[in-house]
Parts: sequence; structure tokens; C-alpha cells
Amino acid sequence: MGRDAGIAAGADRESAVCAAFASLTASVAEDRGPDRVVDTLSSECVRLLPIDSAEVFLPGLTSERYPALEAGPALESFETGSGVAVDDLSTEVTRWPGYVARMAGLGFAAVSALPLRAMEETVGAVTFLSTETAVLSAEDRRLGQALADVATLCLIQQRELRHYRTLSEQLQTALDSRVIIEQAKGMLAERAGVGVSKAFQRLRAFARSTNRKLSDVAHGVVDGTVDSEEFLRSRGR
Repeated sequence: MGRDAGIAAGADRESAVCAAFASLTASVAEDRGPDRVVDTLSSECVRLLPIDSAEVFLPGLTSERYPALEAGPALESFETGSGVAVDDLSTEVTRWPGYVARMAGLGFAAVSALPLRAMEETVGAVTFLSTETAVLSAEDRRLGQALADVATLCLIQQRELRHYRTLSEQLQTALDSRVIIEQAKGMLAERAGVGVSKAFQRLRAFARSTNRKLSDVAHGVVDGTVDSEEFLRSRGR
């Protein structure tokens, strides 16, 4: 458990903290979505802090891997953007009945929650769970928040990279479609003895009449799977 495997103070701890930050930032380069960041944050928190377990909550990614943000310290931390610390969960039954019951069933007695935030955006929360009634020291909370902040930046950067990758793929698809359409226009213009504008009208008219995408019809013209004679008999408007 994390409490038994804590890193001693001094040079060893400083080295371990640096390694944790390096591991988190390296996760951005891996195309595994948030999984790598979440796994690294959880394991490093357990390794570096006097806790027994850690849970990361990311709204919108609820699954067996990402628990739902139920009423409890994580949800409160996420909504307020502030930390929450409870040294004895048994005193909070009225406040969070379902959460306290679940944690008690798992053997946890204390919890601290910190937001996953970057500037004005909060993307989730991380909770630090202990089997003993105790709260993290101010120093441990600062370290926990620093790890959470770095993880948040990694998650946001991954999200931006996925966005730009998707945009790039969409632009490439549009460019490829335009190229194939231009090729099909040229081929039809030559075969029909008409201008490229007239050839495009016939290409578009045929696509509409057959309820097909213009790029698909163009591909058919270029690779020969669509009979060009049909275009030569058609009349674009």
C-alpha cells in the first residue's frame, strides 16, 4: 500500500518527484487517450504520498475505469475548484451517505480531494484515500496538487492534439476528394469534348440523380468502375 511504500524525505524523495513529473509529461506523446495519464497520476500519488489508494474522476468518461462523479468530495472539488479534506468519513454520513457507505465498505476512513485544474478550466478531480483517520500535511497536499496540475495540463494537451489530428485528417480527406474530382472532370471533358465546367455539371448531376457522393462518383470515373458513357449521355444543368 502507499502508506508502507512512501518515499523518504530528502534527495531520494526529490528524485522520485522529478521522475513522477517526467513520467506524466512523457504520457502526452503516447496515443492512448487519458488512460496513461490517469494510471501514472494514480500510481505516483500512491507512491509519493502517505495514502493507501487514489481515484481519478473525469466527467464525460464514466466507465468501469473512470468512476462516476457521485455526490462526495471529488464532485465537490470538481464543482468548486478547491480542495476538500475529511479526516474521519464516519462524521460525514449525512453529507454524503452513499459515498461514505461505499468507502466504509472498502475499508477507507479518510479522504482528501483535489481538483484537476488549469487556469479557469477544471477537468476532473483526484481523491486520496486512507484506511486511517488522518489528513494530508500541507506539504503533501502541495505535492498532490502539483501532480494533479501537471496531469491536467497533459490531459488538456492530449485533447488538443486529438482535435488537431482530427482536423488534419478532415482537411486531408477534403483535399483528396478535390484532387480526385479534378481528375474526373478532366477525363470527362476529354472524352465528351466539352469544357471542364460542363464536365463538372454532368458529374454533379449524375451524383445527384444516383444519390451518391460527388467524390465517390469521381473515384468511379477515375478507376473505371463507373461507365463514363452514362455521363456523356447526361445533361448537366
